[in-house]
Amino acid sequence: VTIHTAFEAQVKQTPEATALVFEDQSLSYAALNARANAVAAQLQTLGVKPGSHVGLYVGRSADLVIAALAVMKAGGAYVPLDPSYPADRIAHYVSDSQAQVIITQVGLRDSLPASTAQVLEIDGTTPADVNQPDVDGGATAQDLAYLIYTSGSTGTPKGVMLRHANVANFFAAMDARIPHQAGDTWLAVTSLS
Repeated sequence: VTIHTAFEAQVKQTPEATALVFEDQSLSYAALNARANAVAAQLQTLGVKPGSHVGLYVGRSADLVIAALAVMKAGGAYVPLDPSYPADRIAHYVSDSQAQVIITQVGLRDSLPASTAQVLEIDGTTPADVNQPDVDGGATAQDLAYLIYTSGSTGTPKGVMLRHANVANFFAAMDARIPHQAGDTWLAVTSLS
């Protein structure tokens, strides 16, 4: 199982249920999936496939979730690039991860450190067709889902690679260990980074 195919299975089960709420914005599973598919298709035209690393230089927003899903749908692994981090740290992440594409928002592009990566701007208004087929970038459970960096407290931050299978196993273990009922909500208190 990959993260995005597990999400797509939920889309089929509850397309009109609320999947994402950010401030005054709300997206159903079908709408979130459609927006991620539209961005994933753009990423594929930029060459993203299994083995590709894609930086997410996006503020906390619905765009961040859309971008992360889109990268996985396109087959790549996302690399969180928190815009609040110092520019030299972001530059290190981009260089060390060899990110070939960076997704950002219009208002953040000017603060993005210089690199050779292609840049894709998203702004929350990407038109999306809920009837479009899911983008299948070819990633398997053994491919990377994301690459995150350590805090760097012992020196230079180091990348930690997580495969889809690792994350799927974590989700399954959480479901098995934490009591819950249908309709319950999980609250994550960590950042994507």
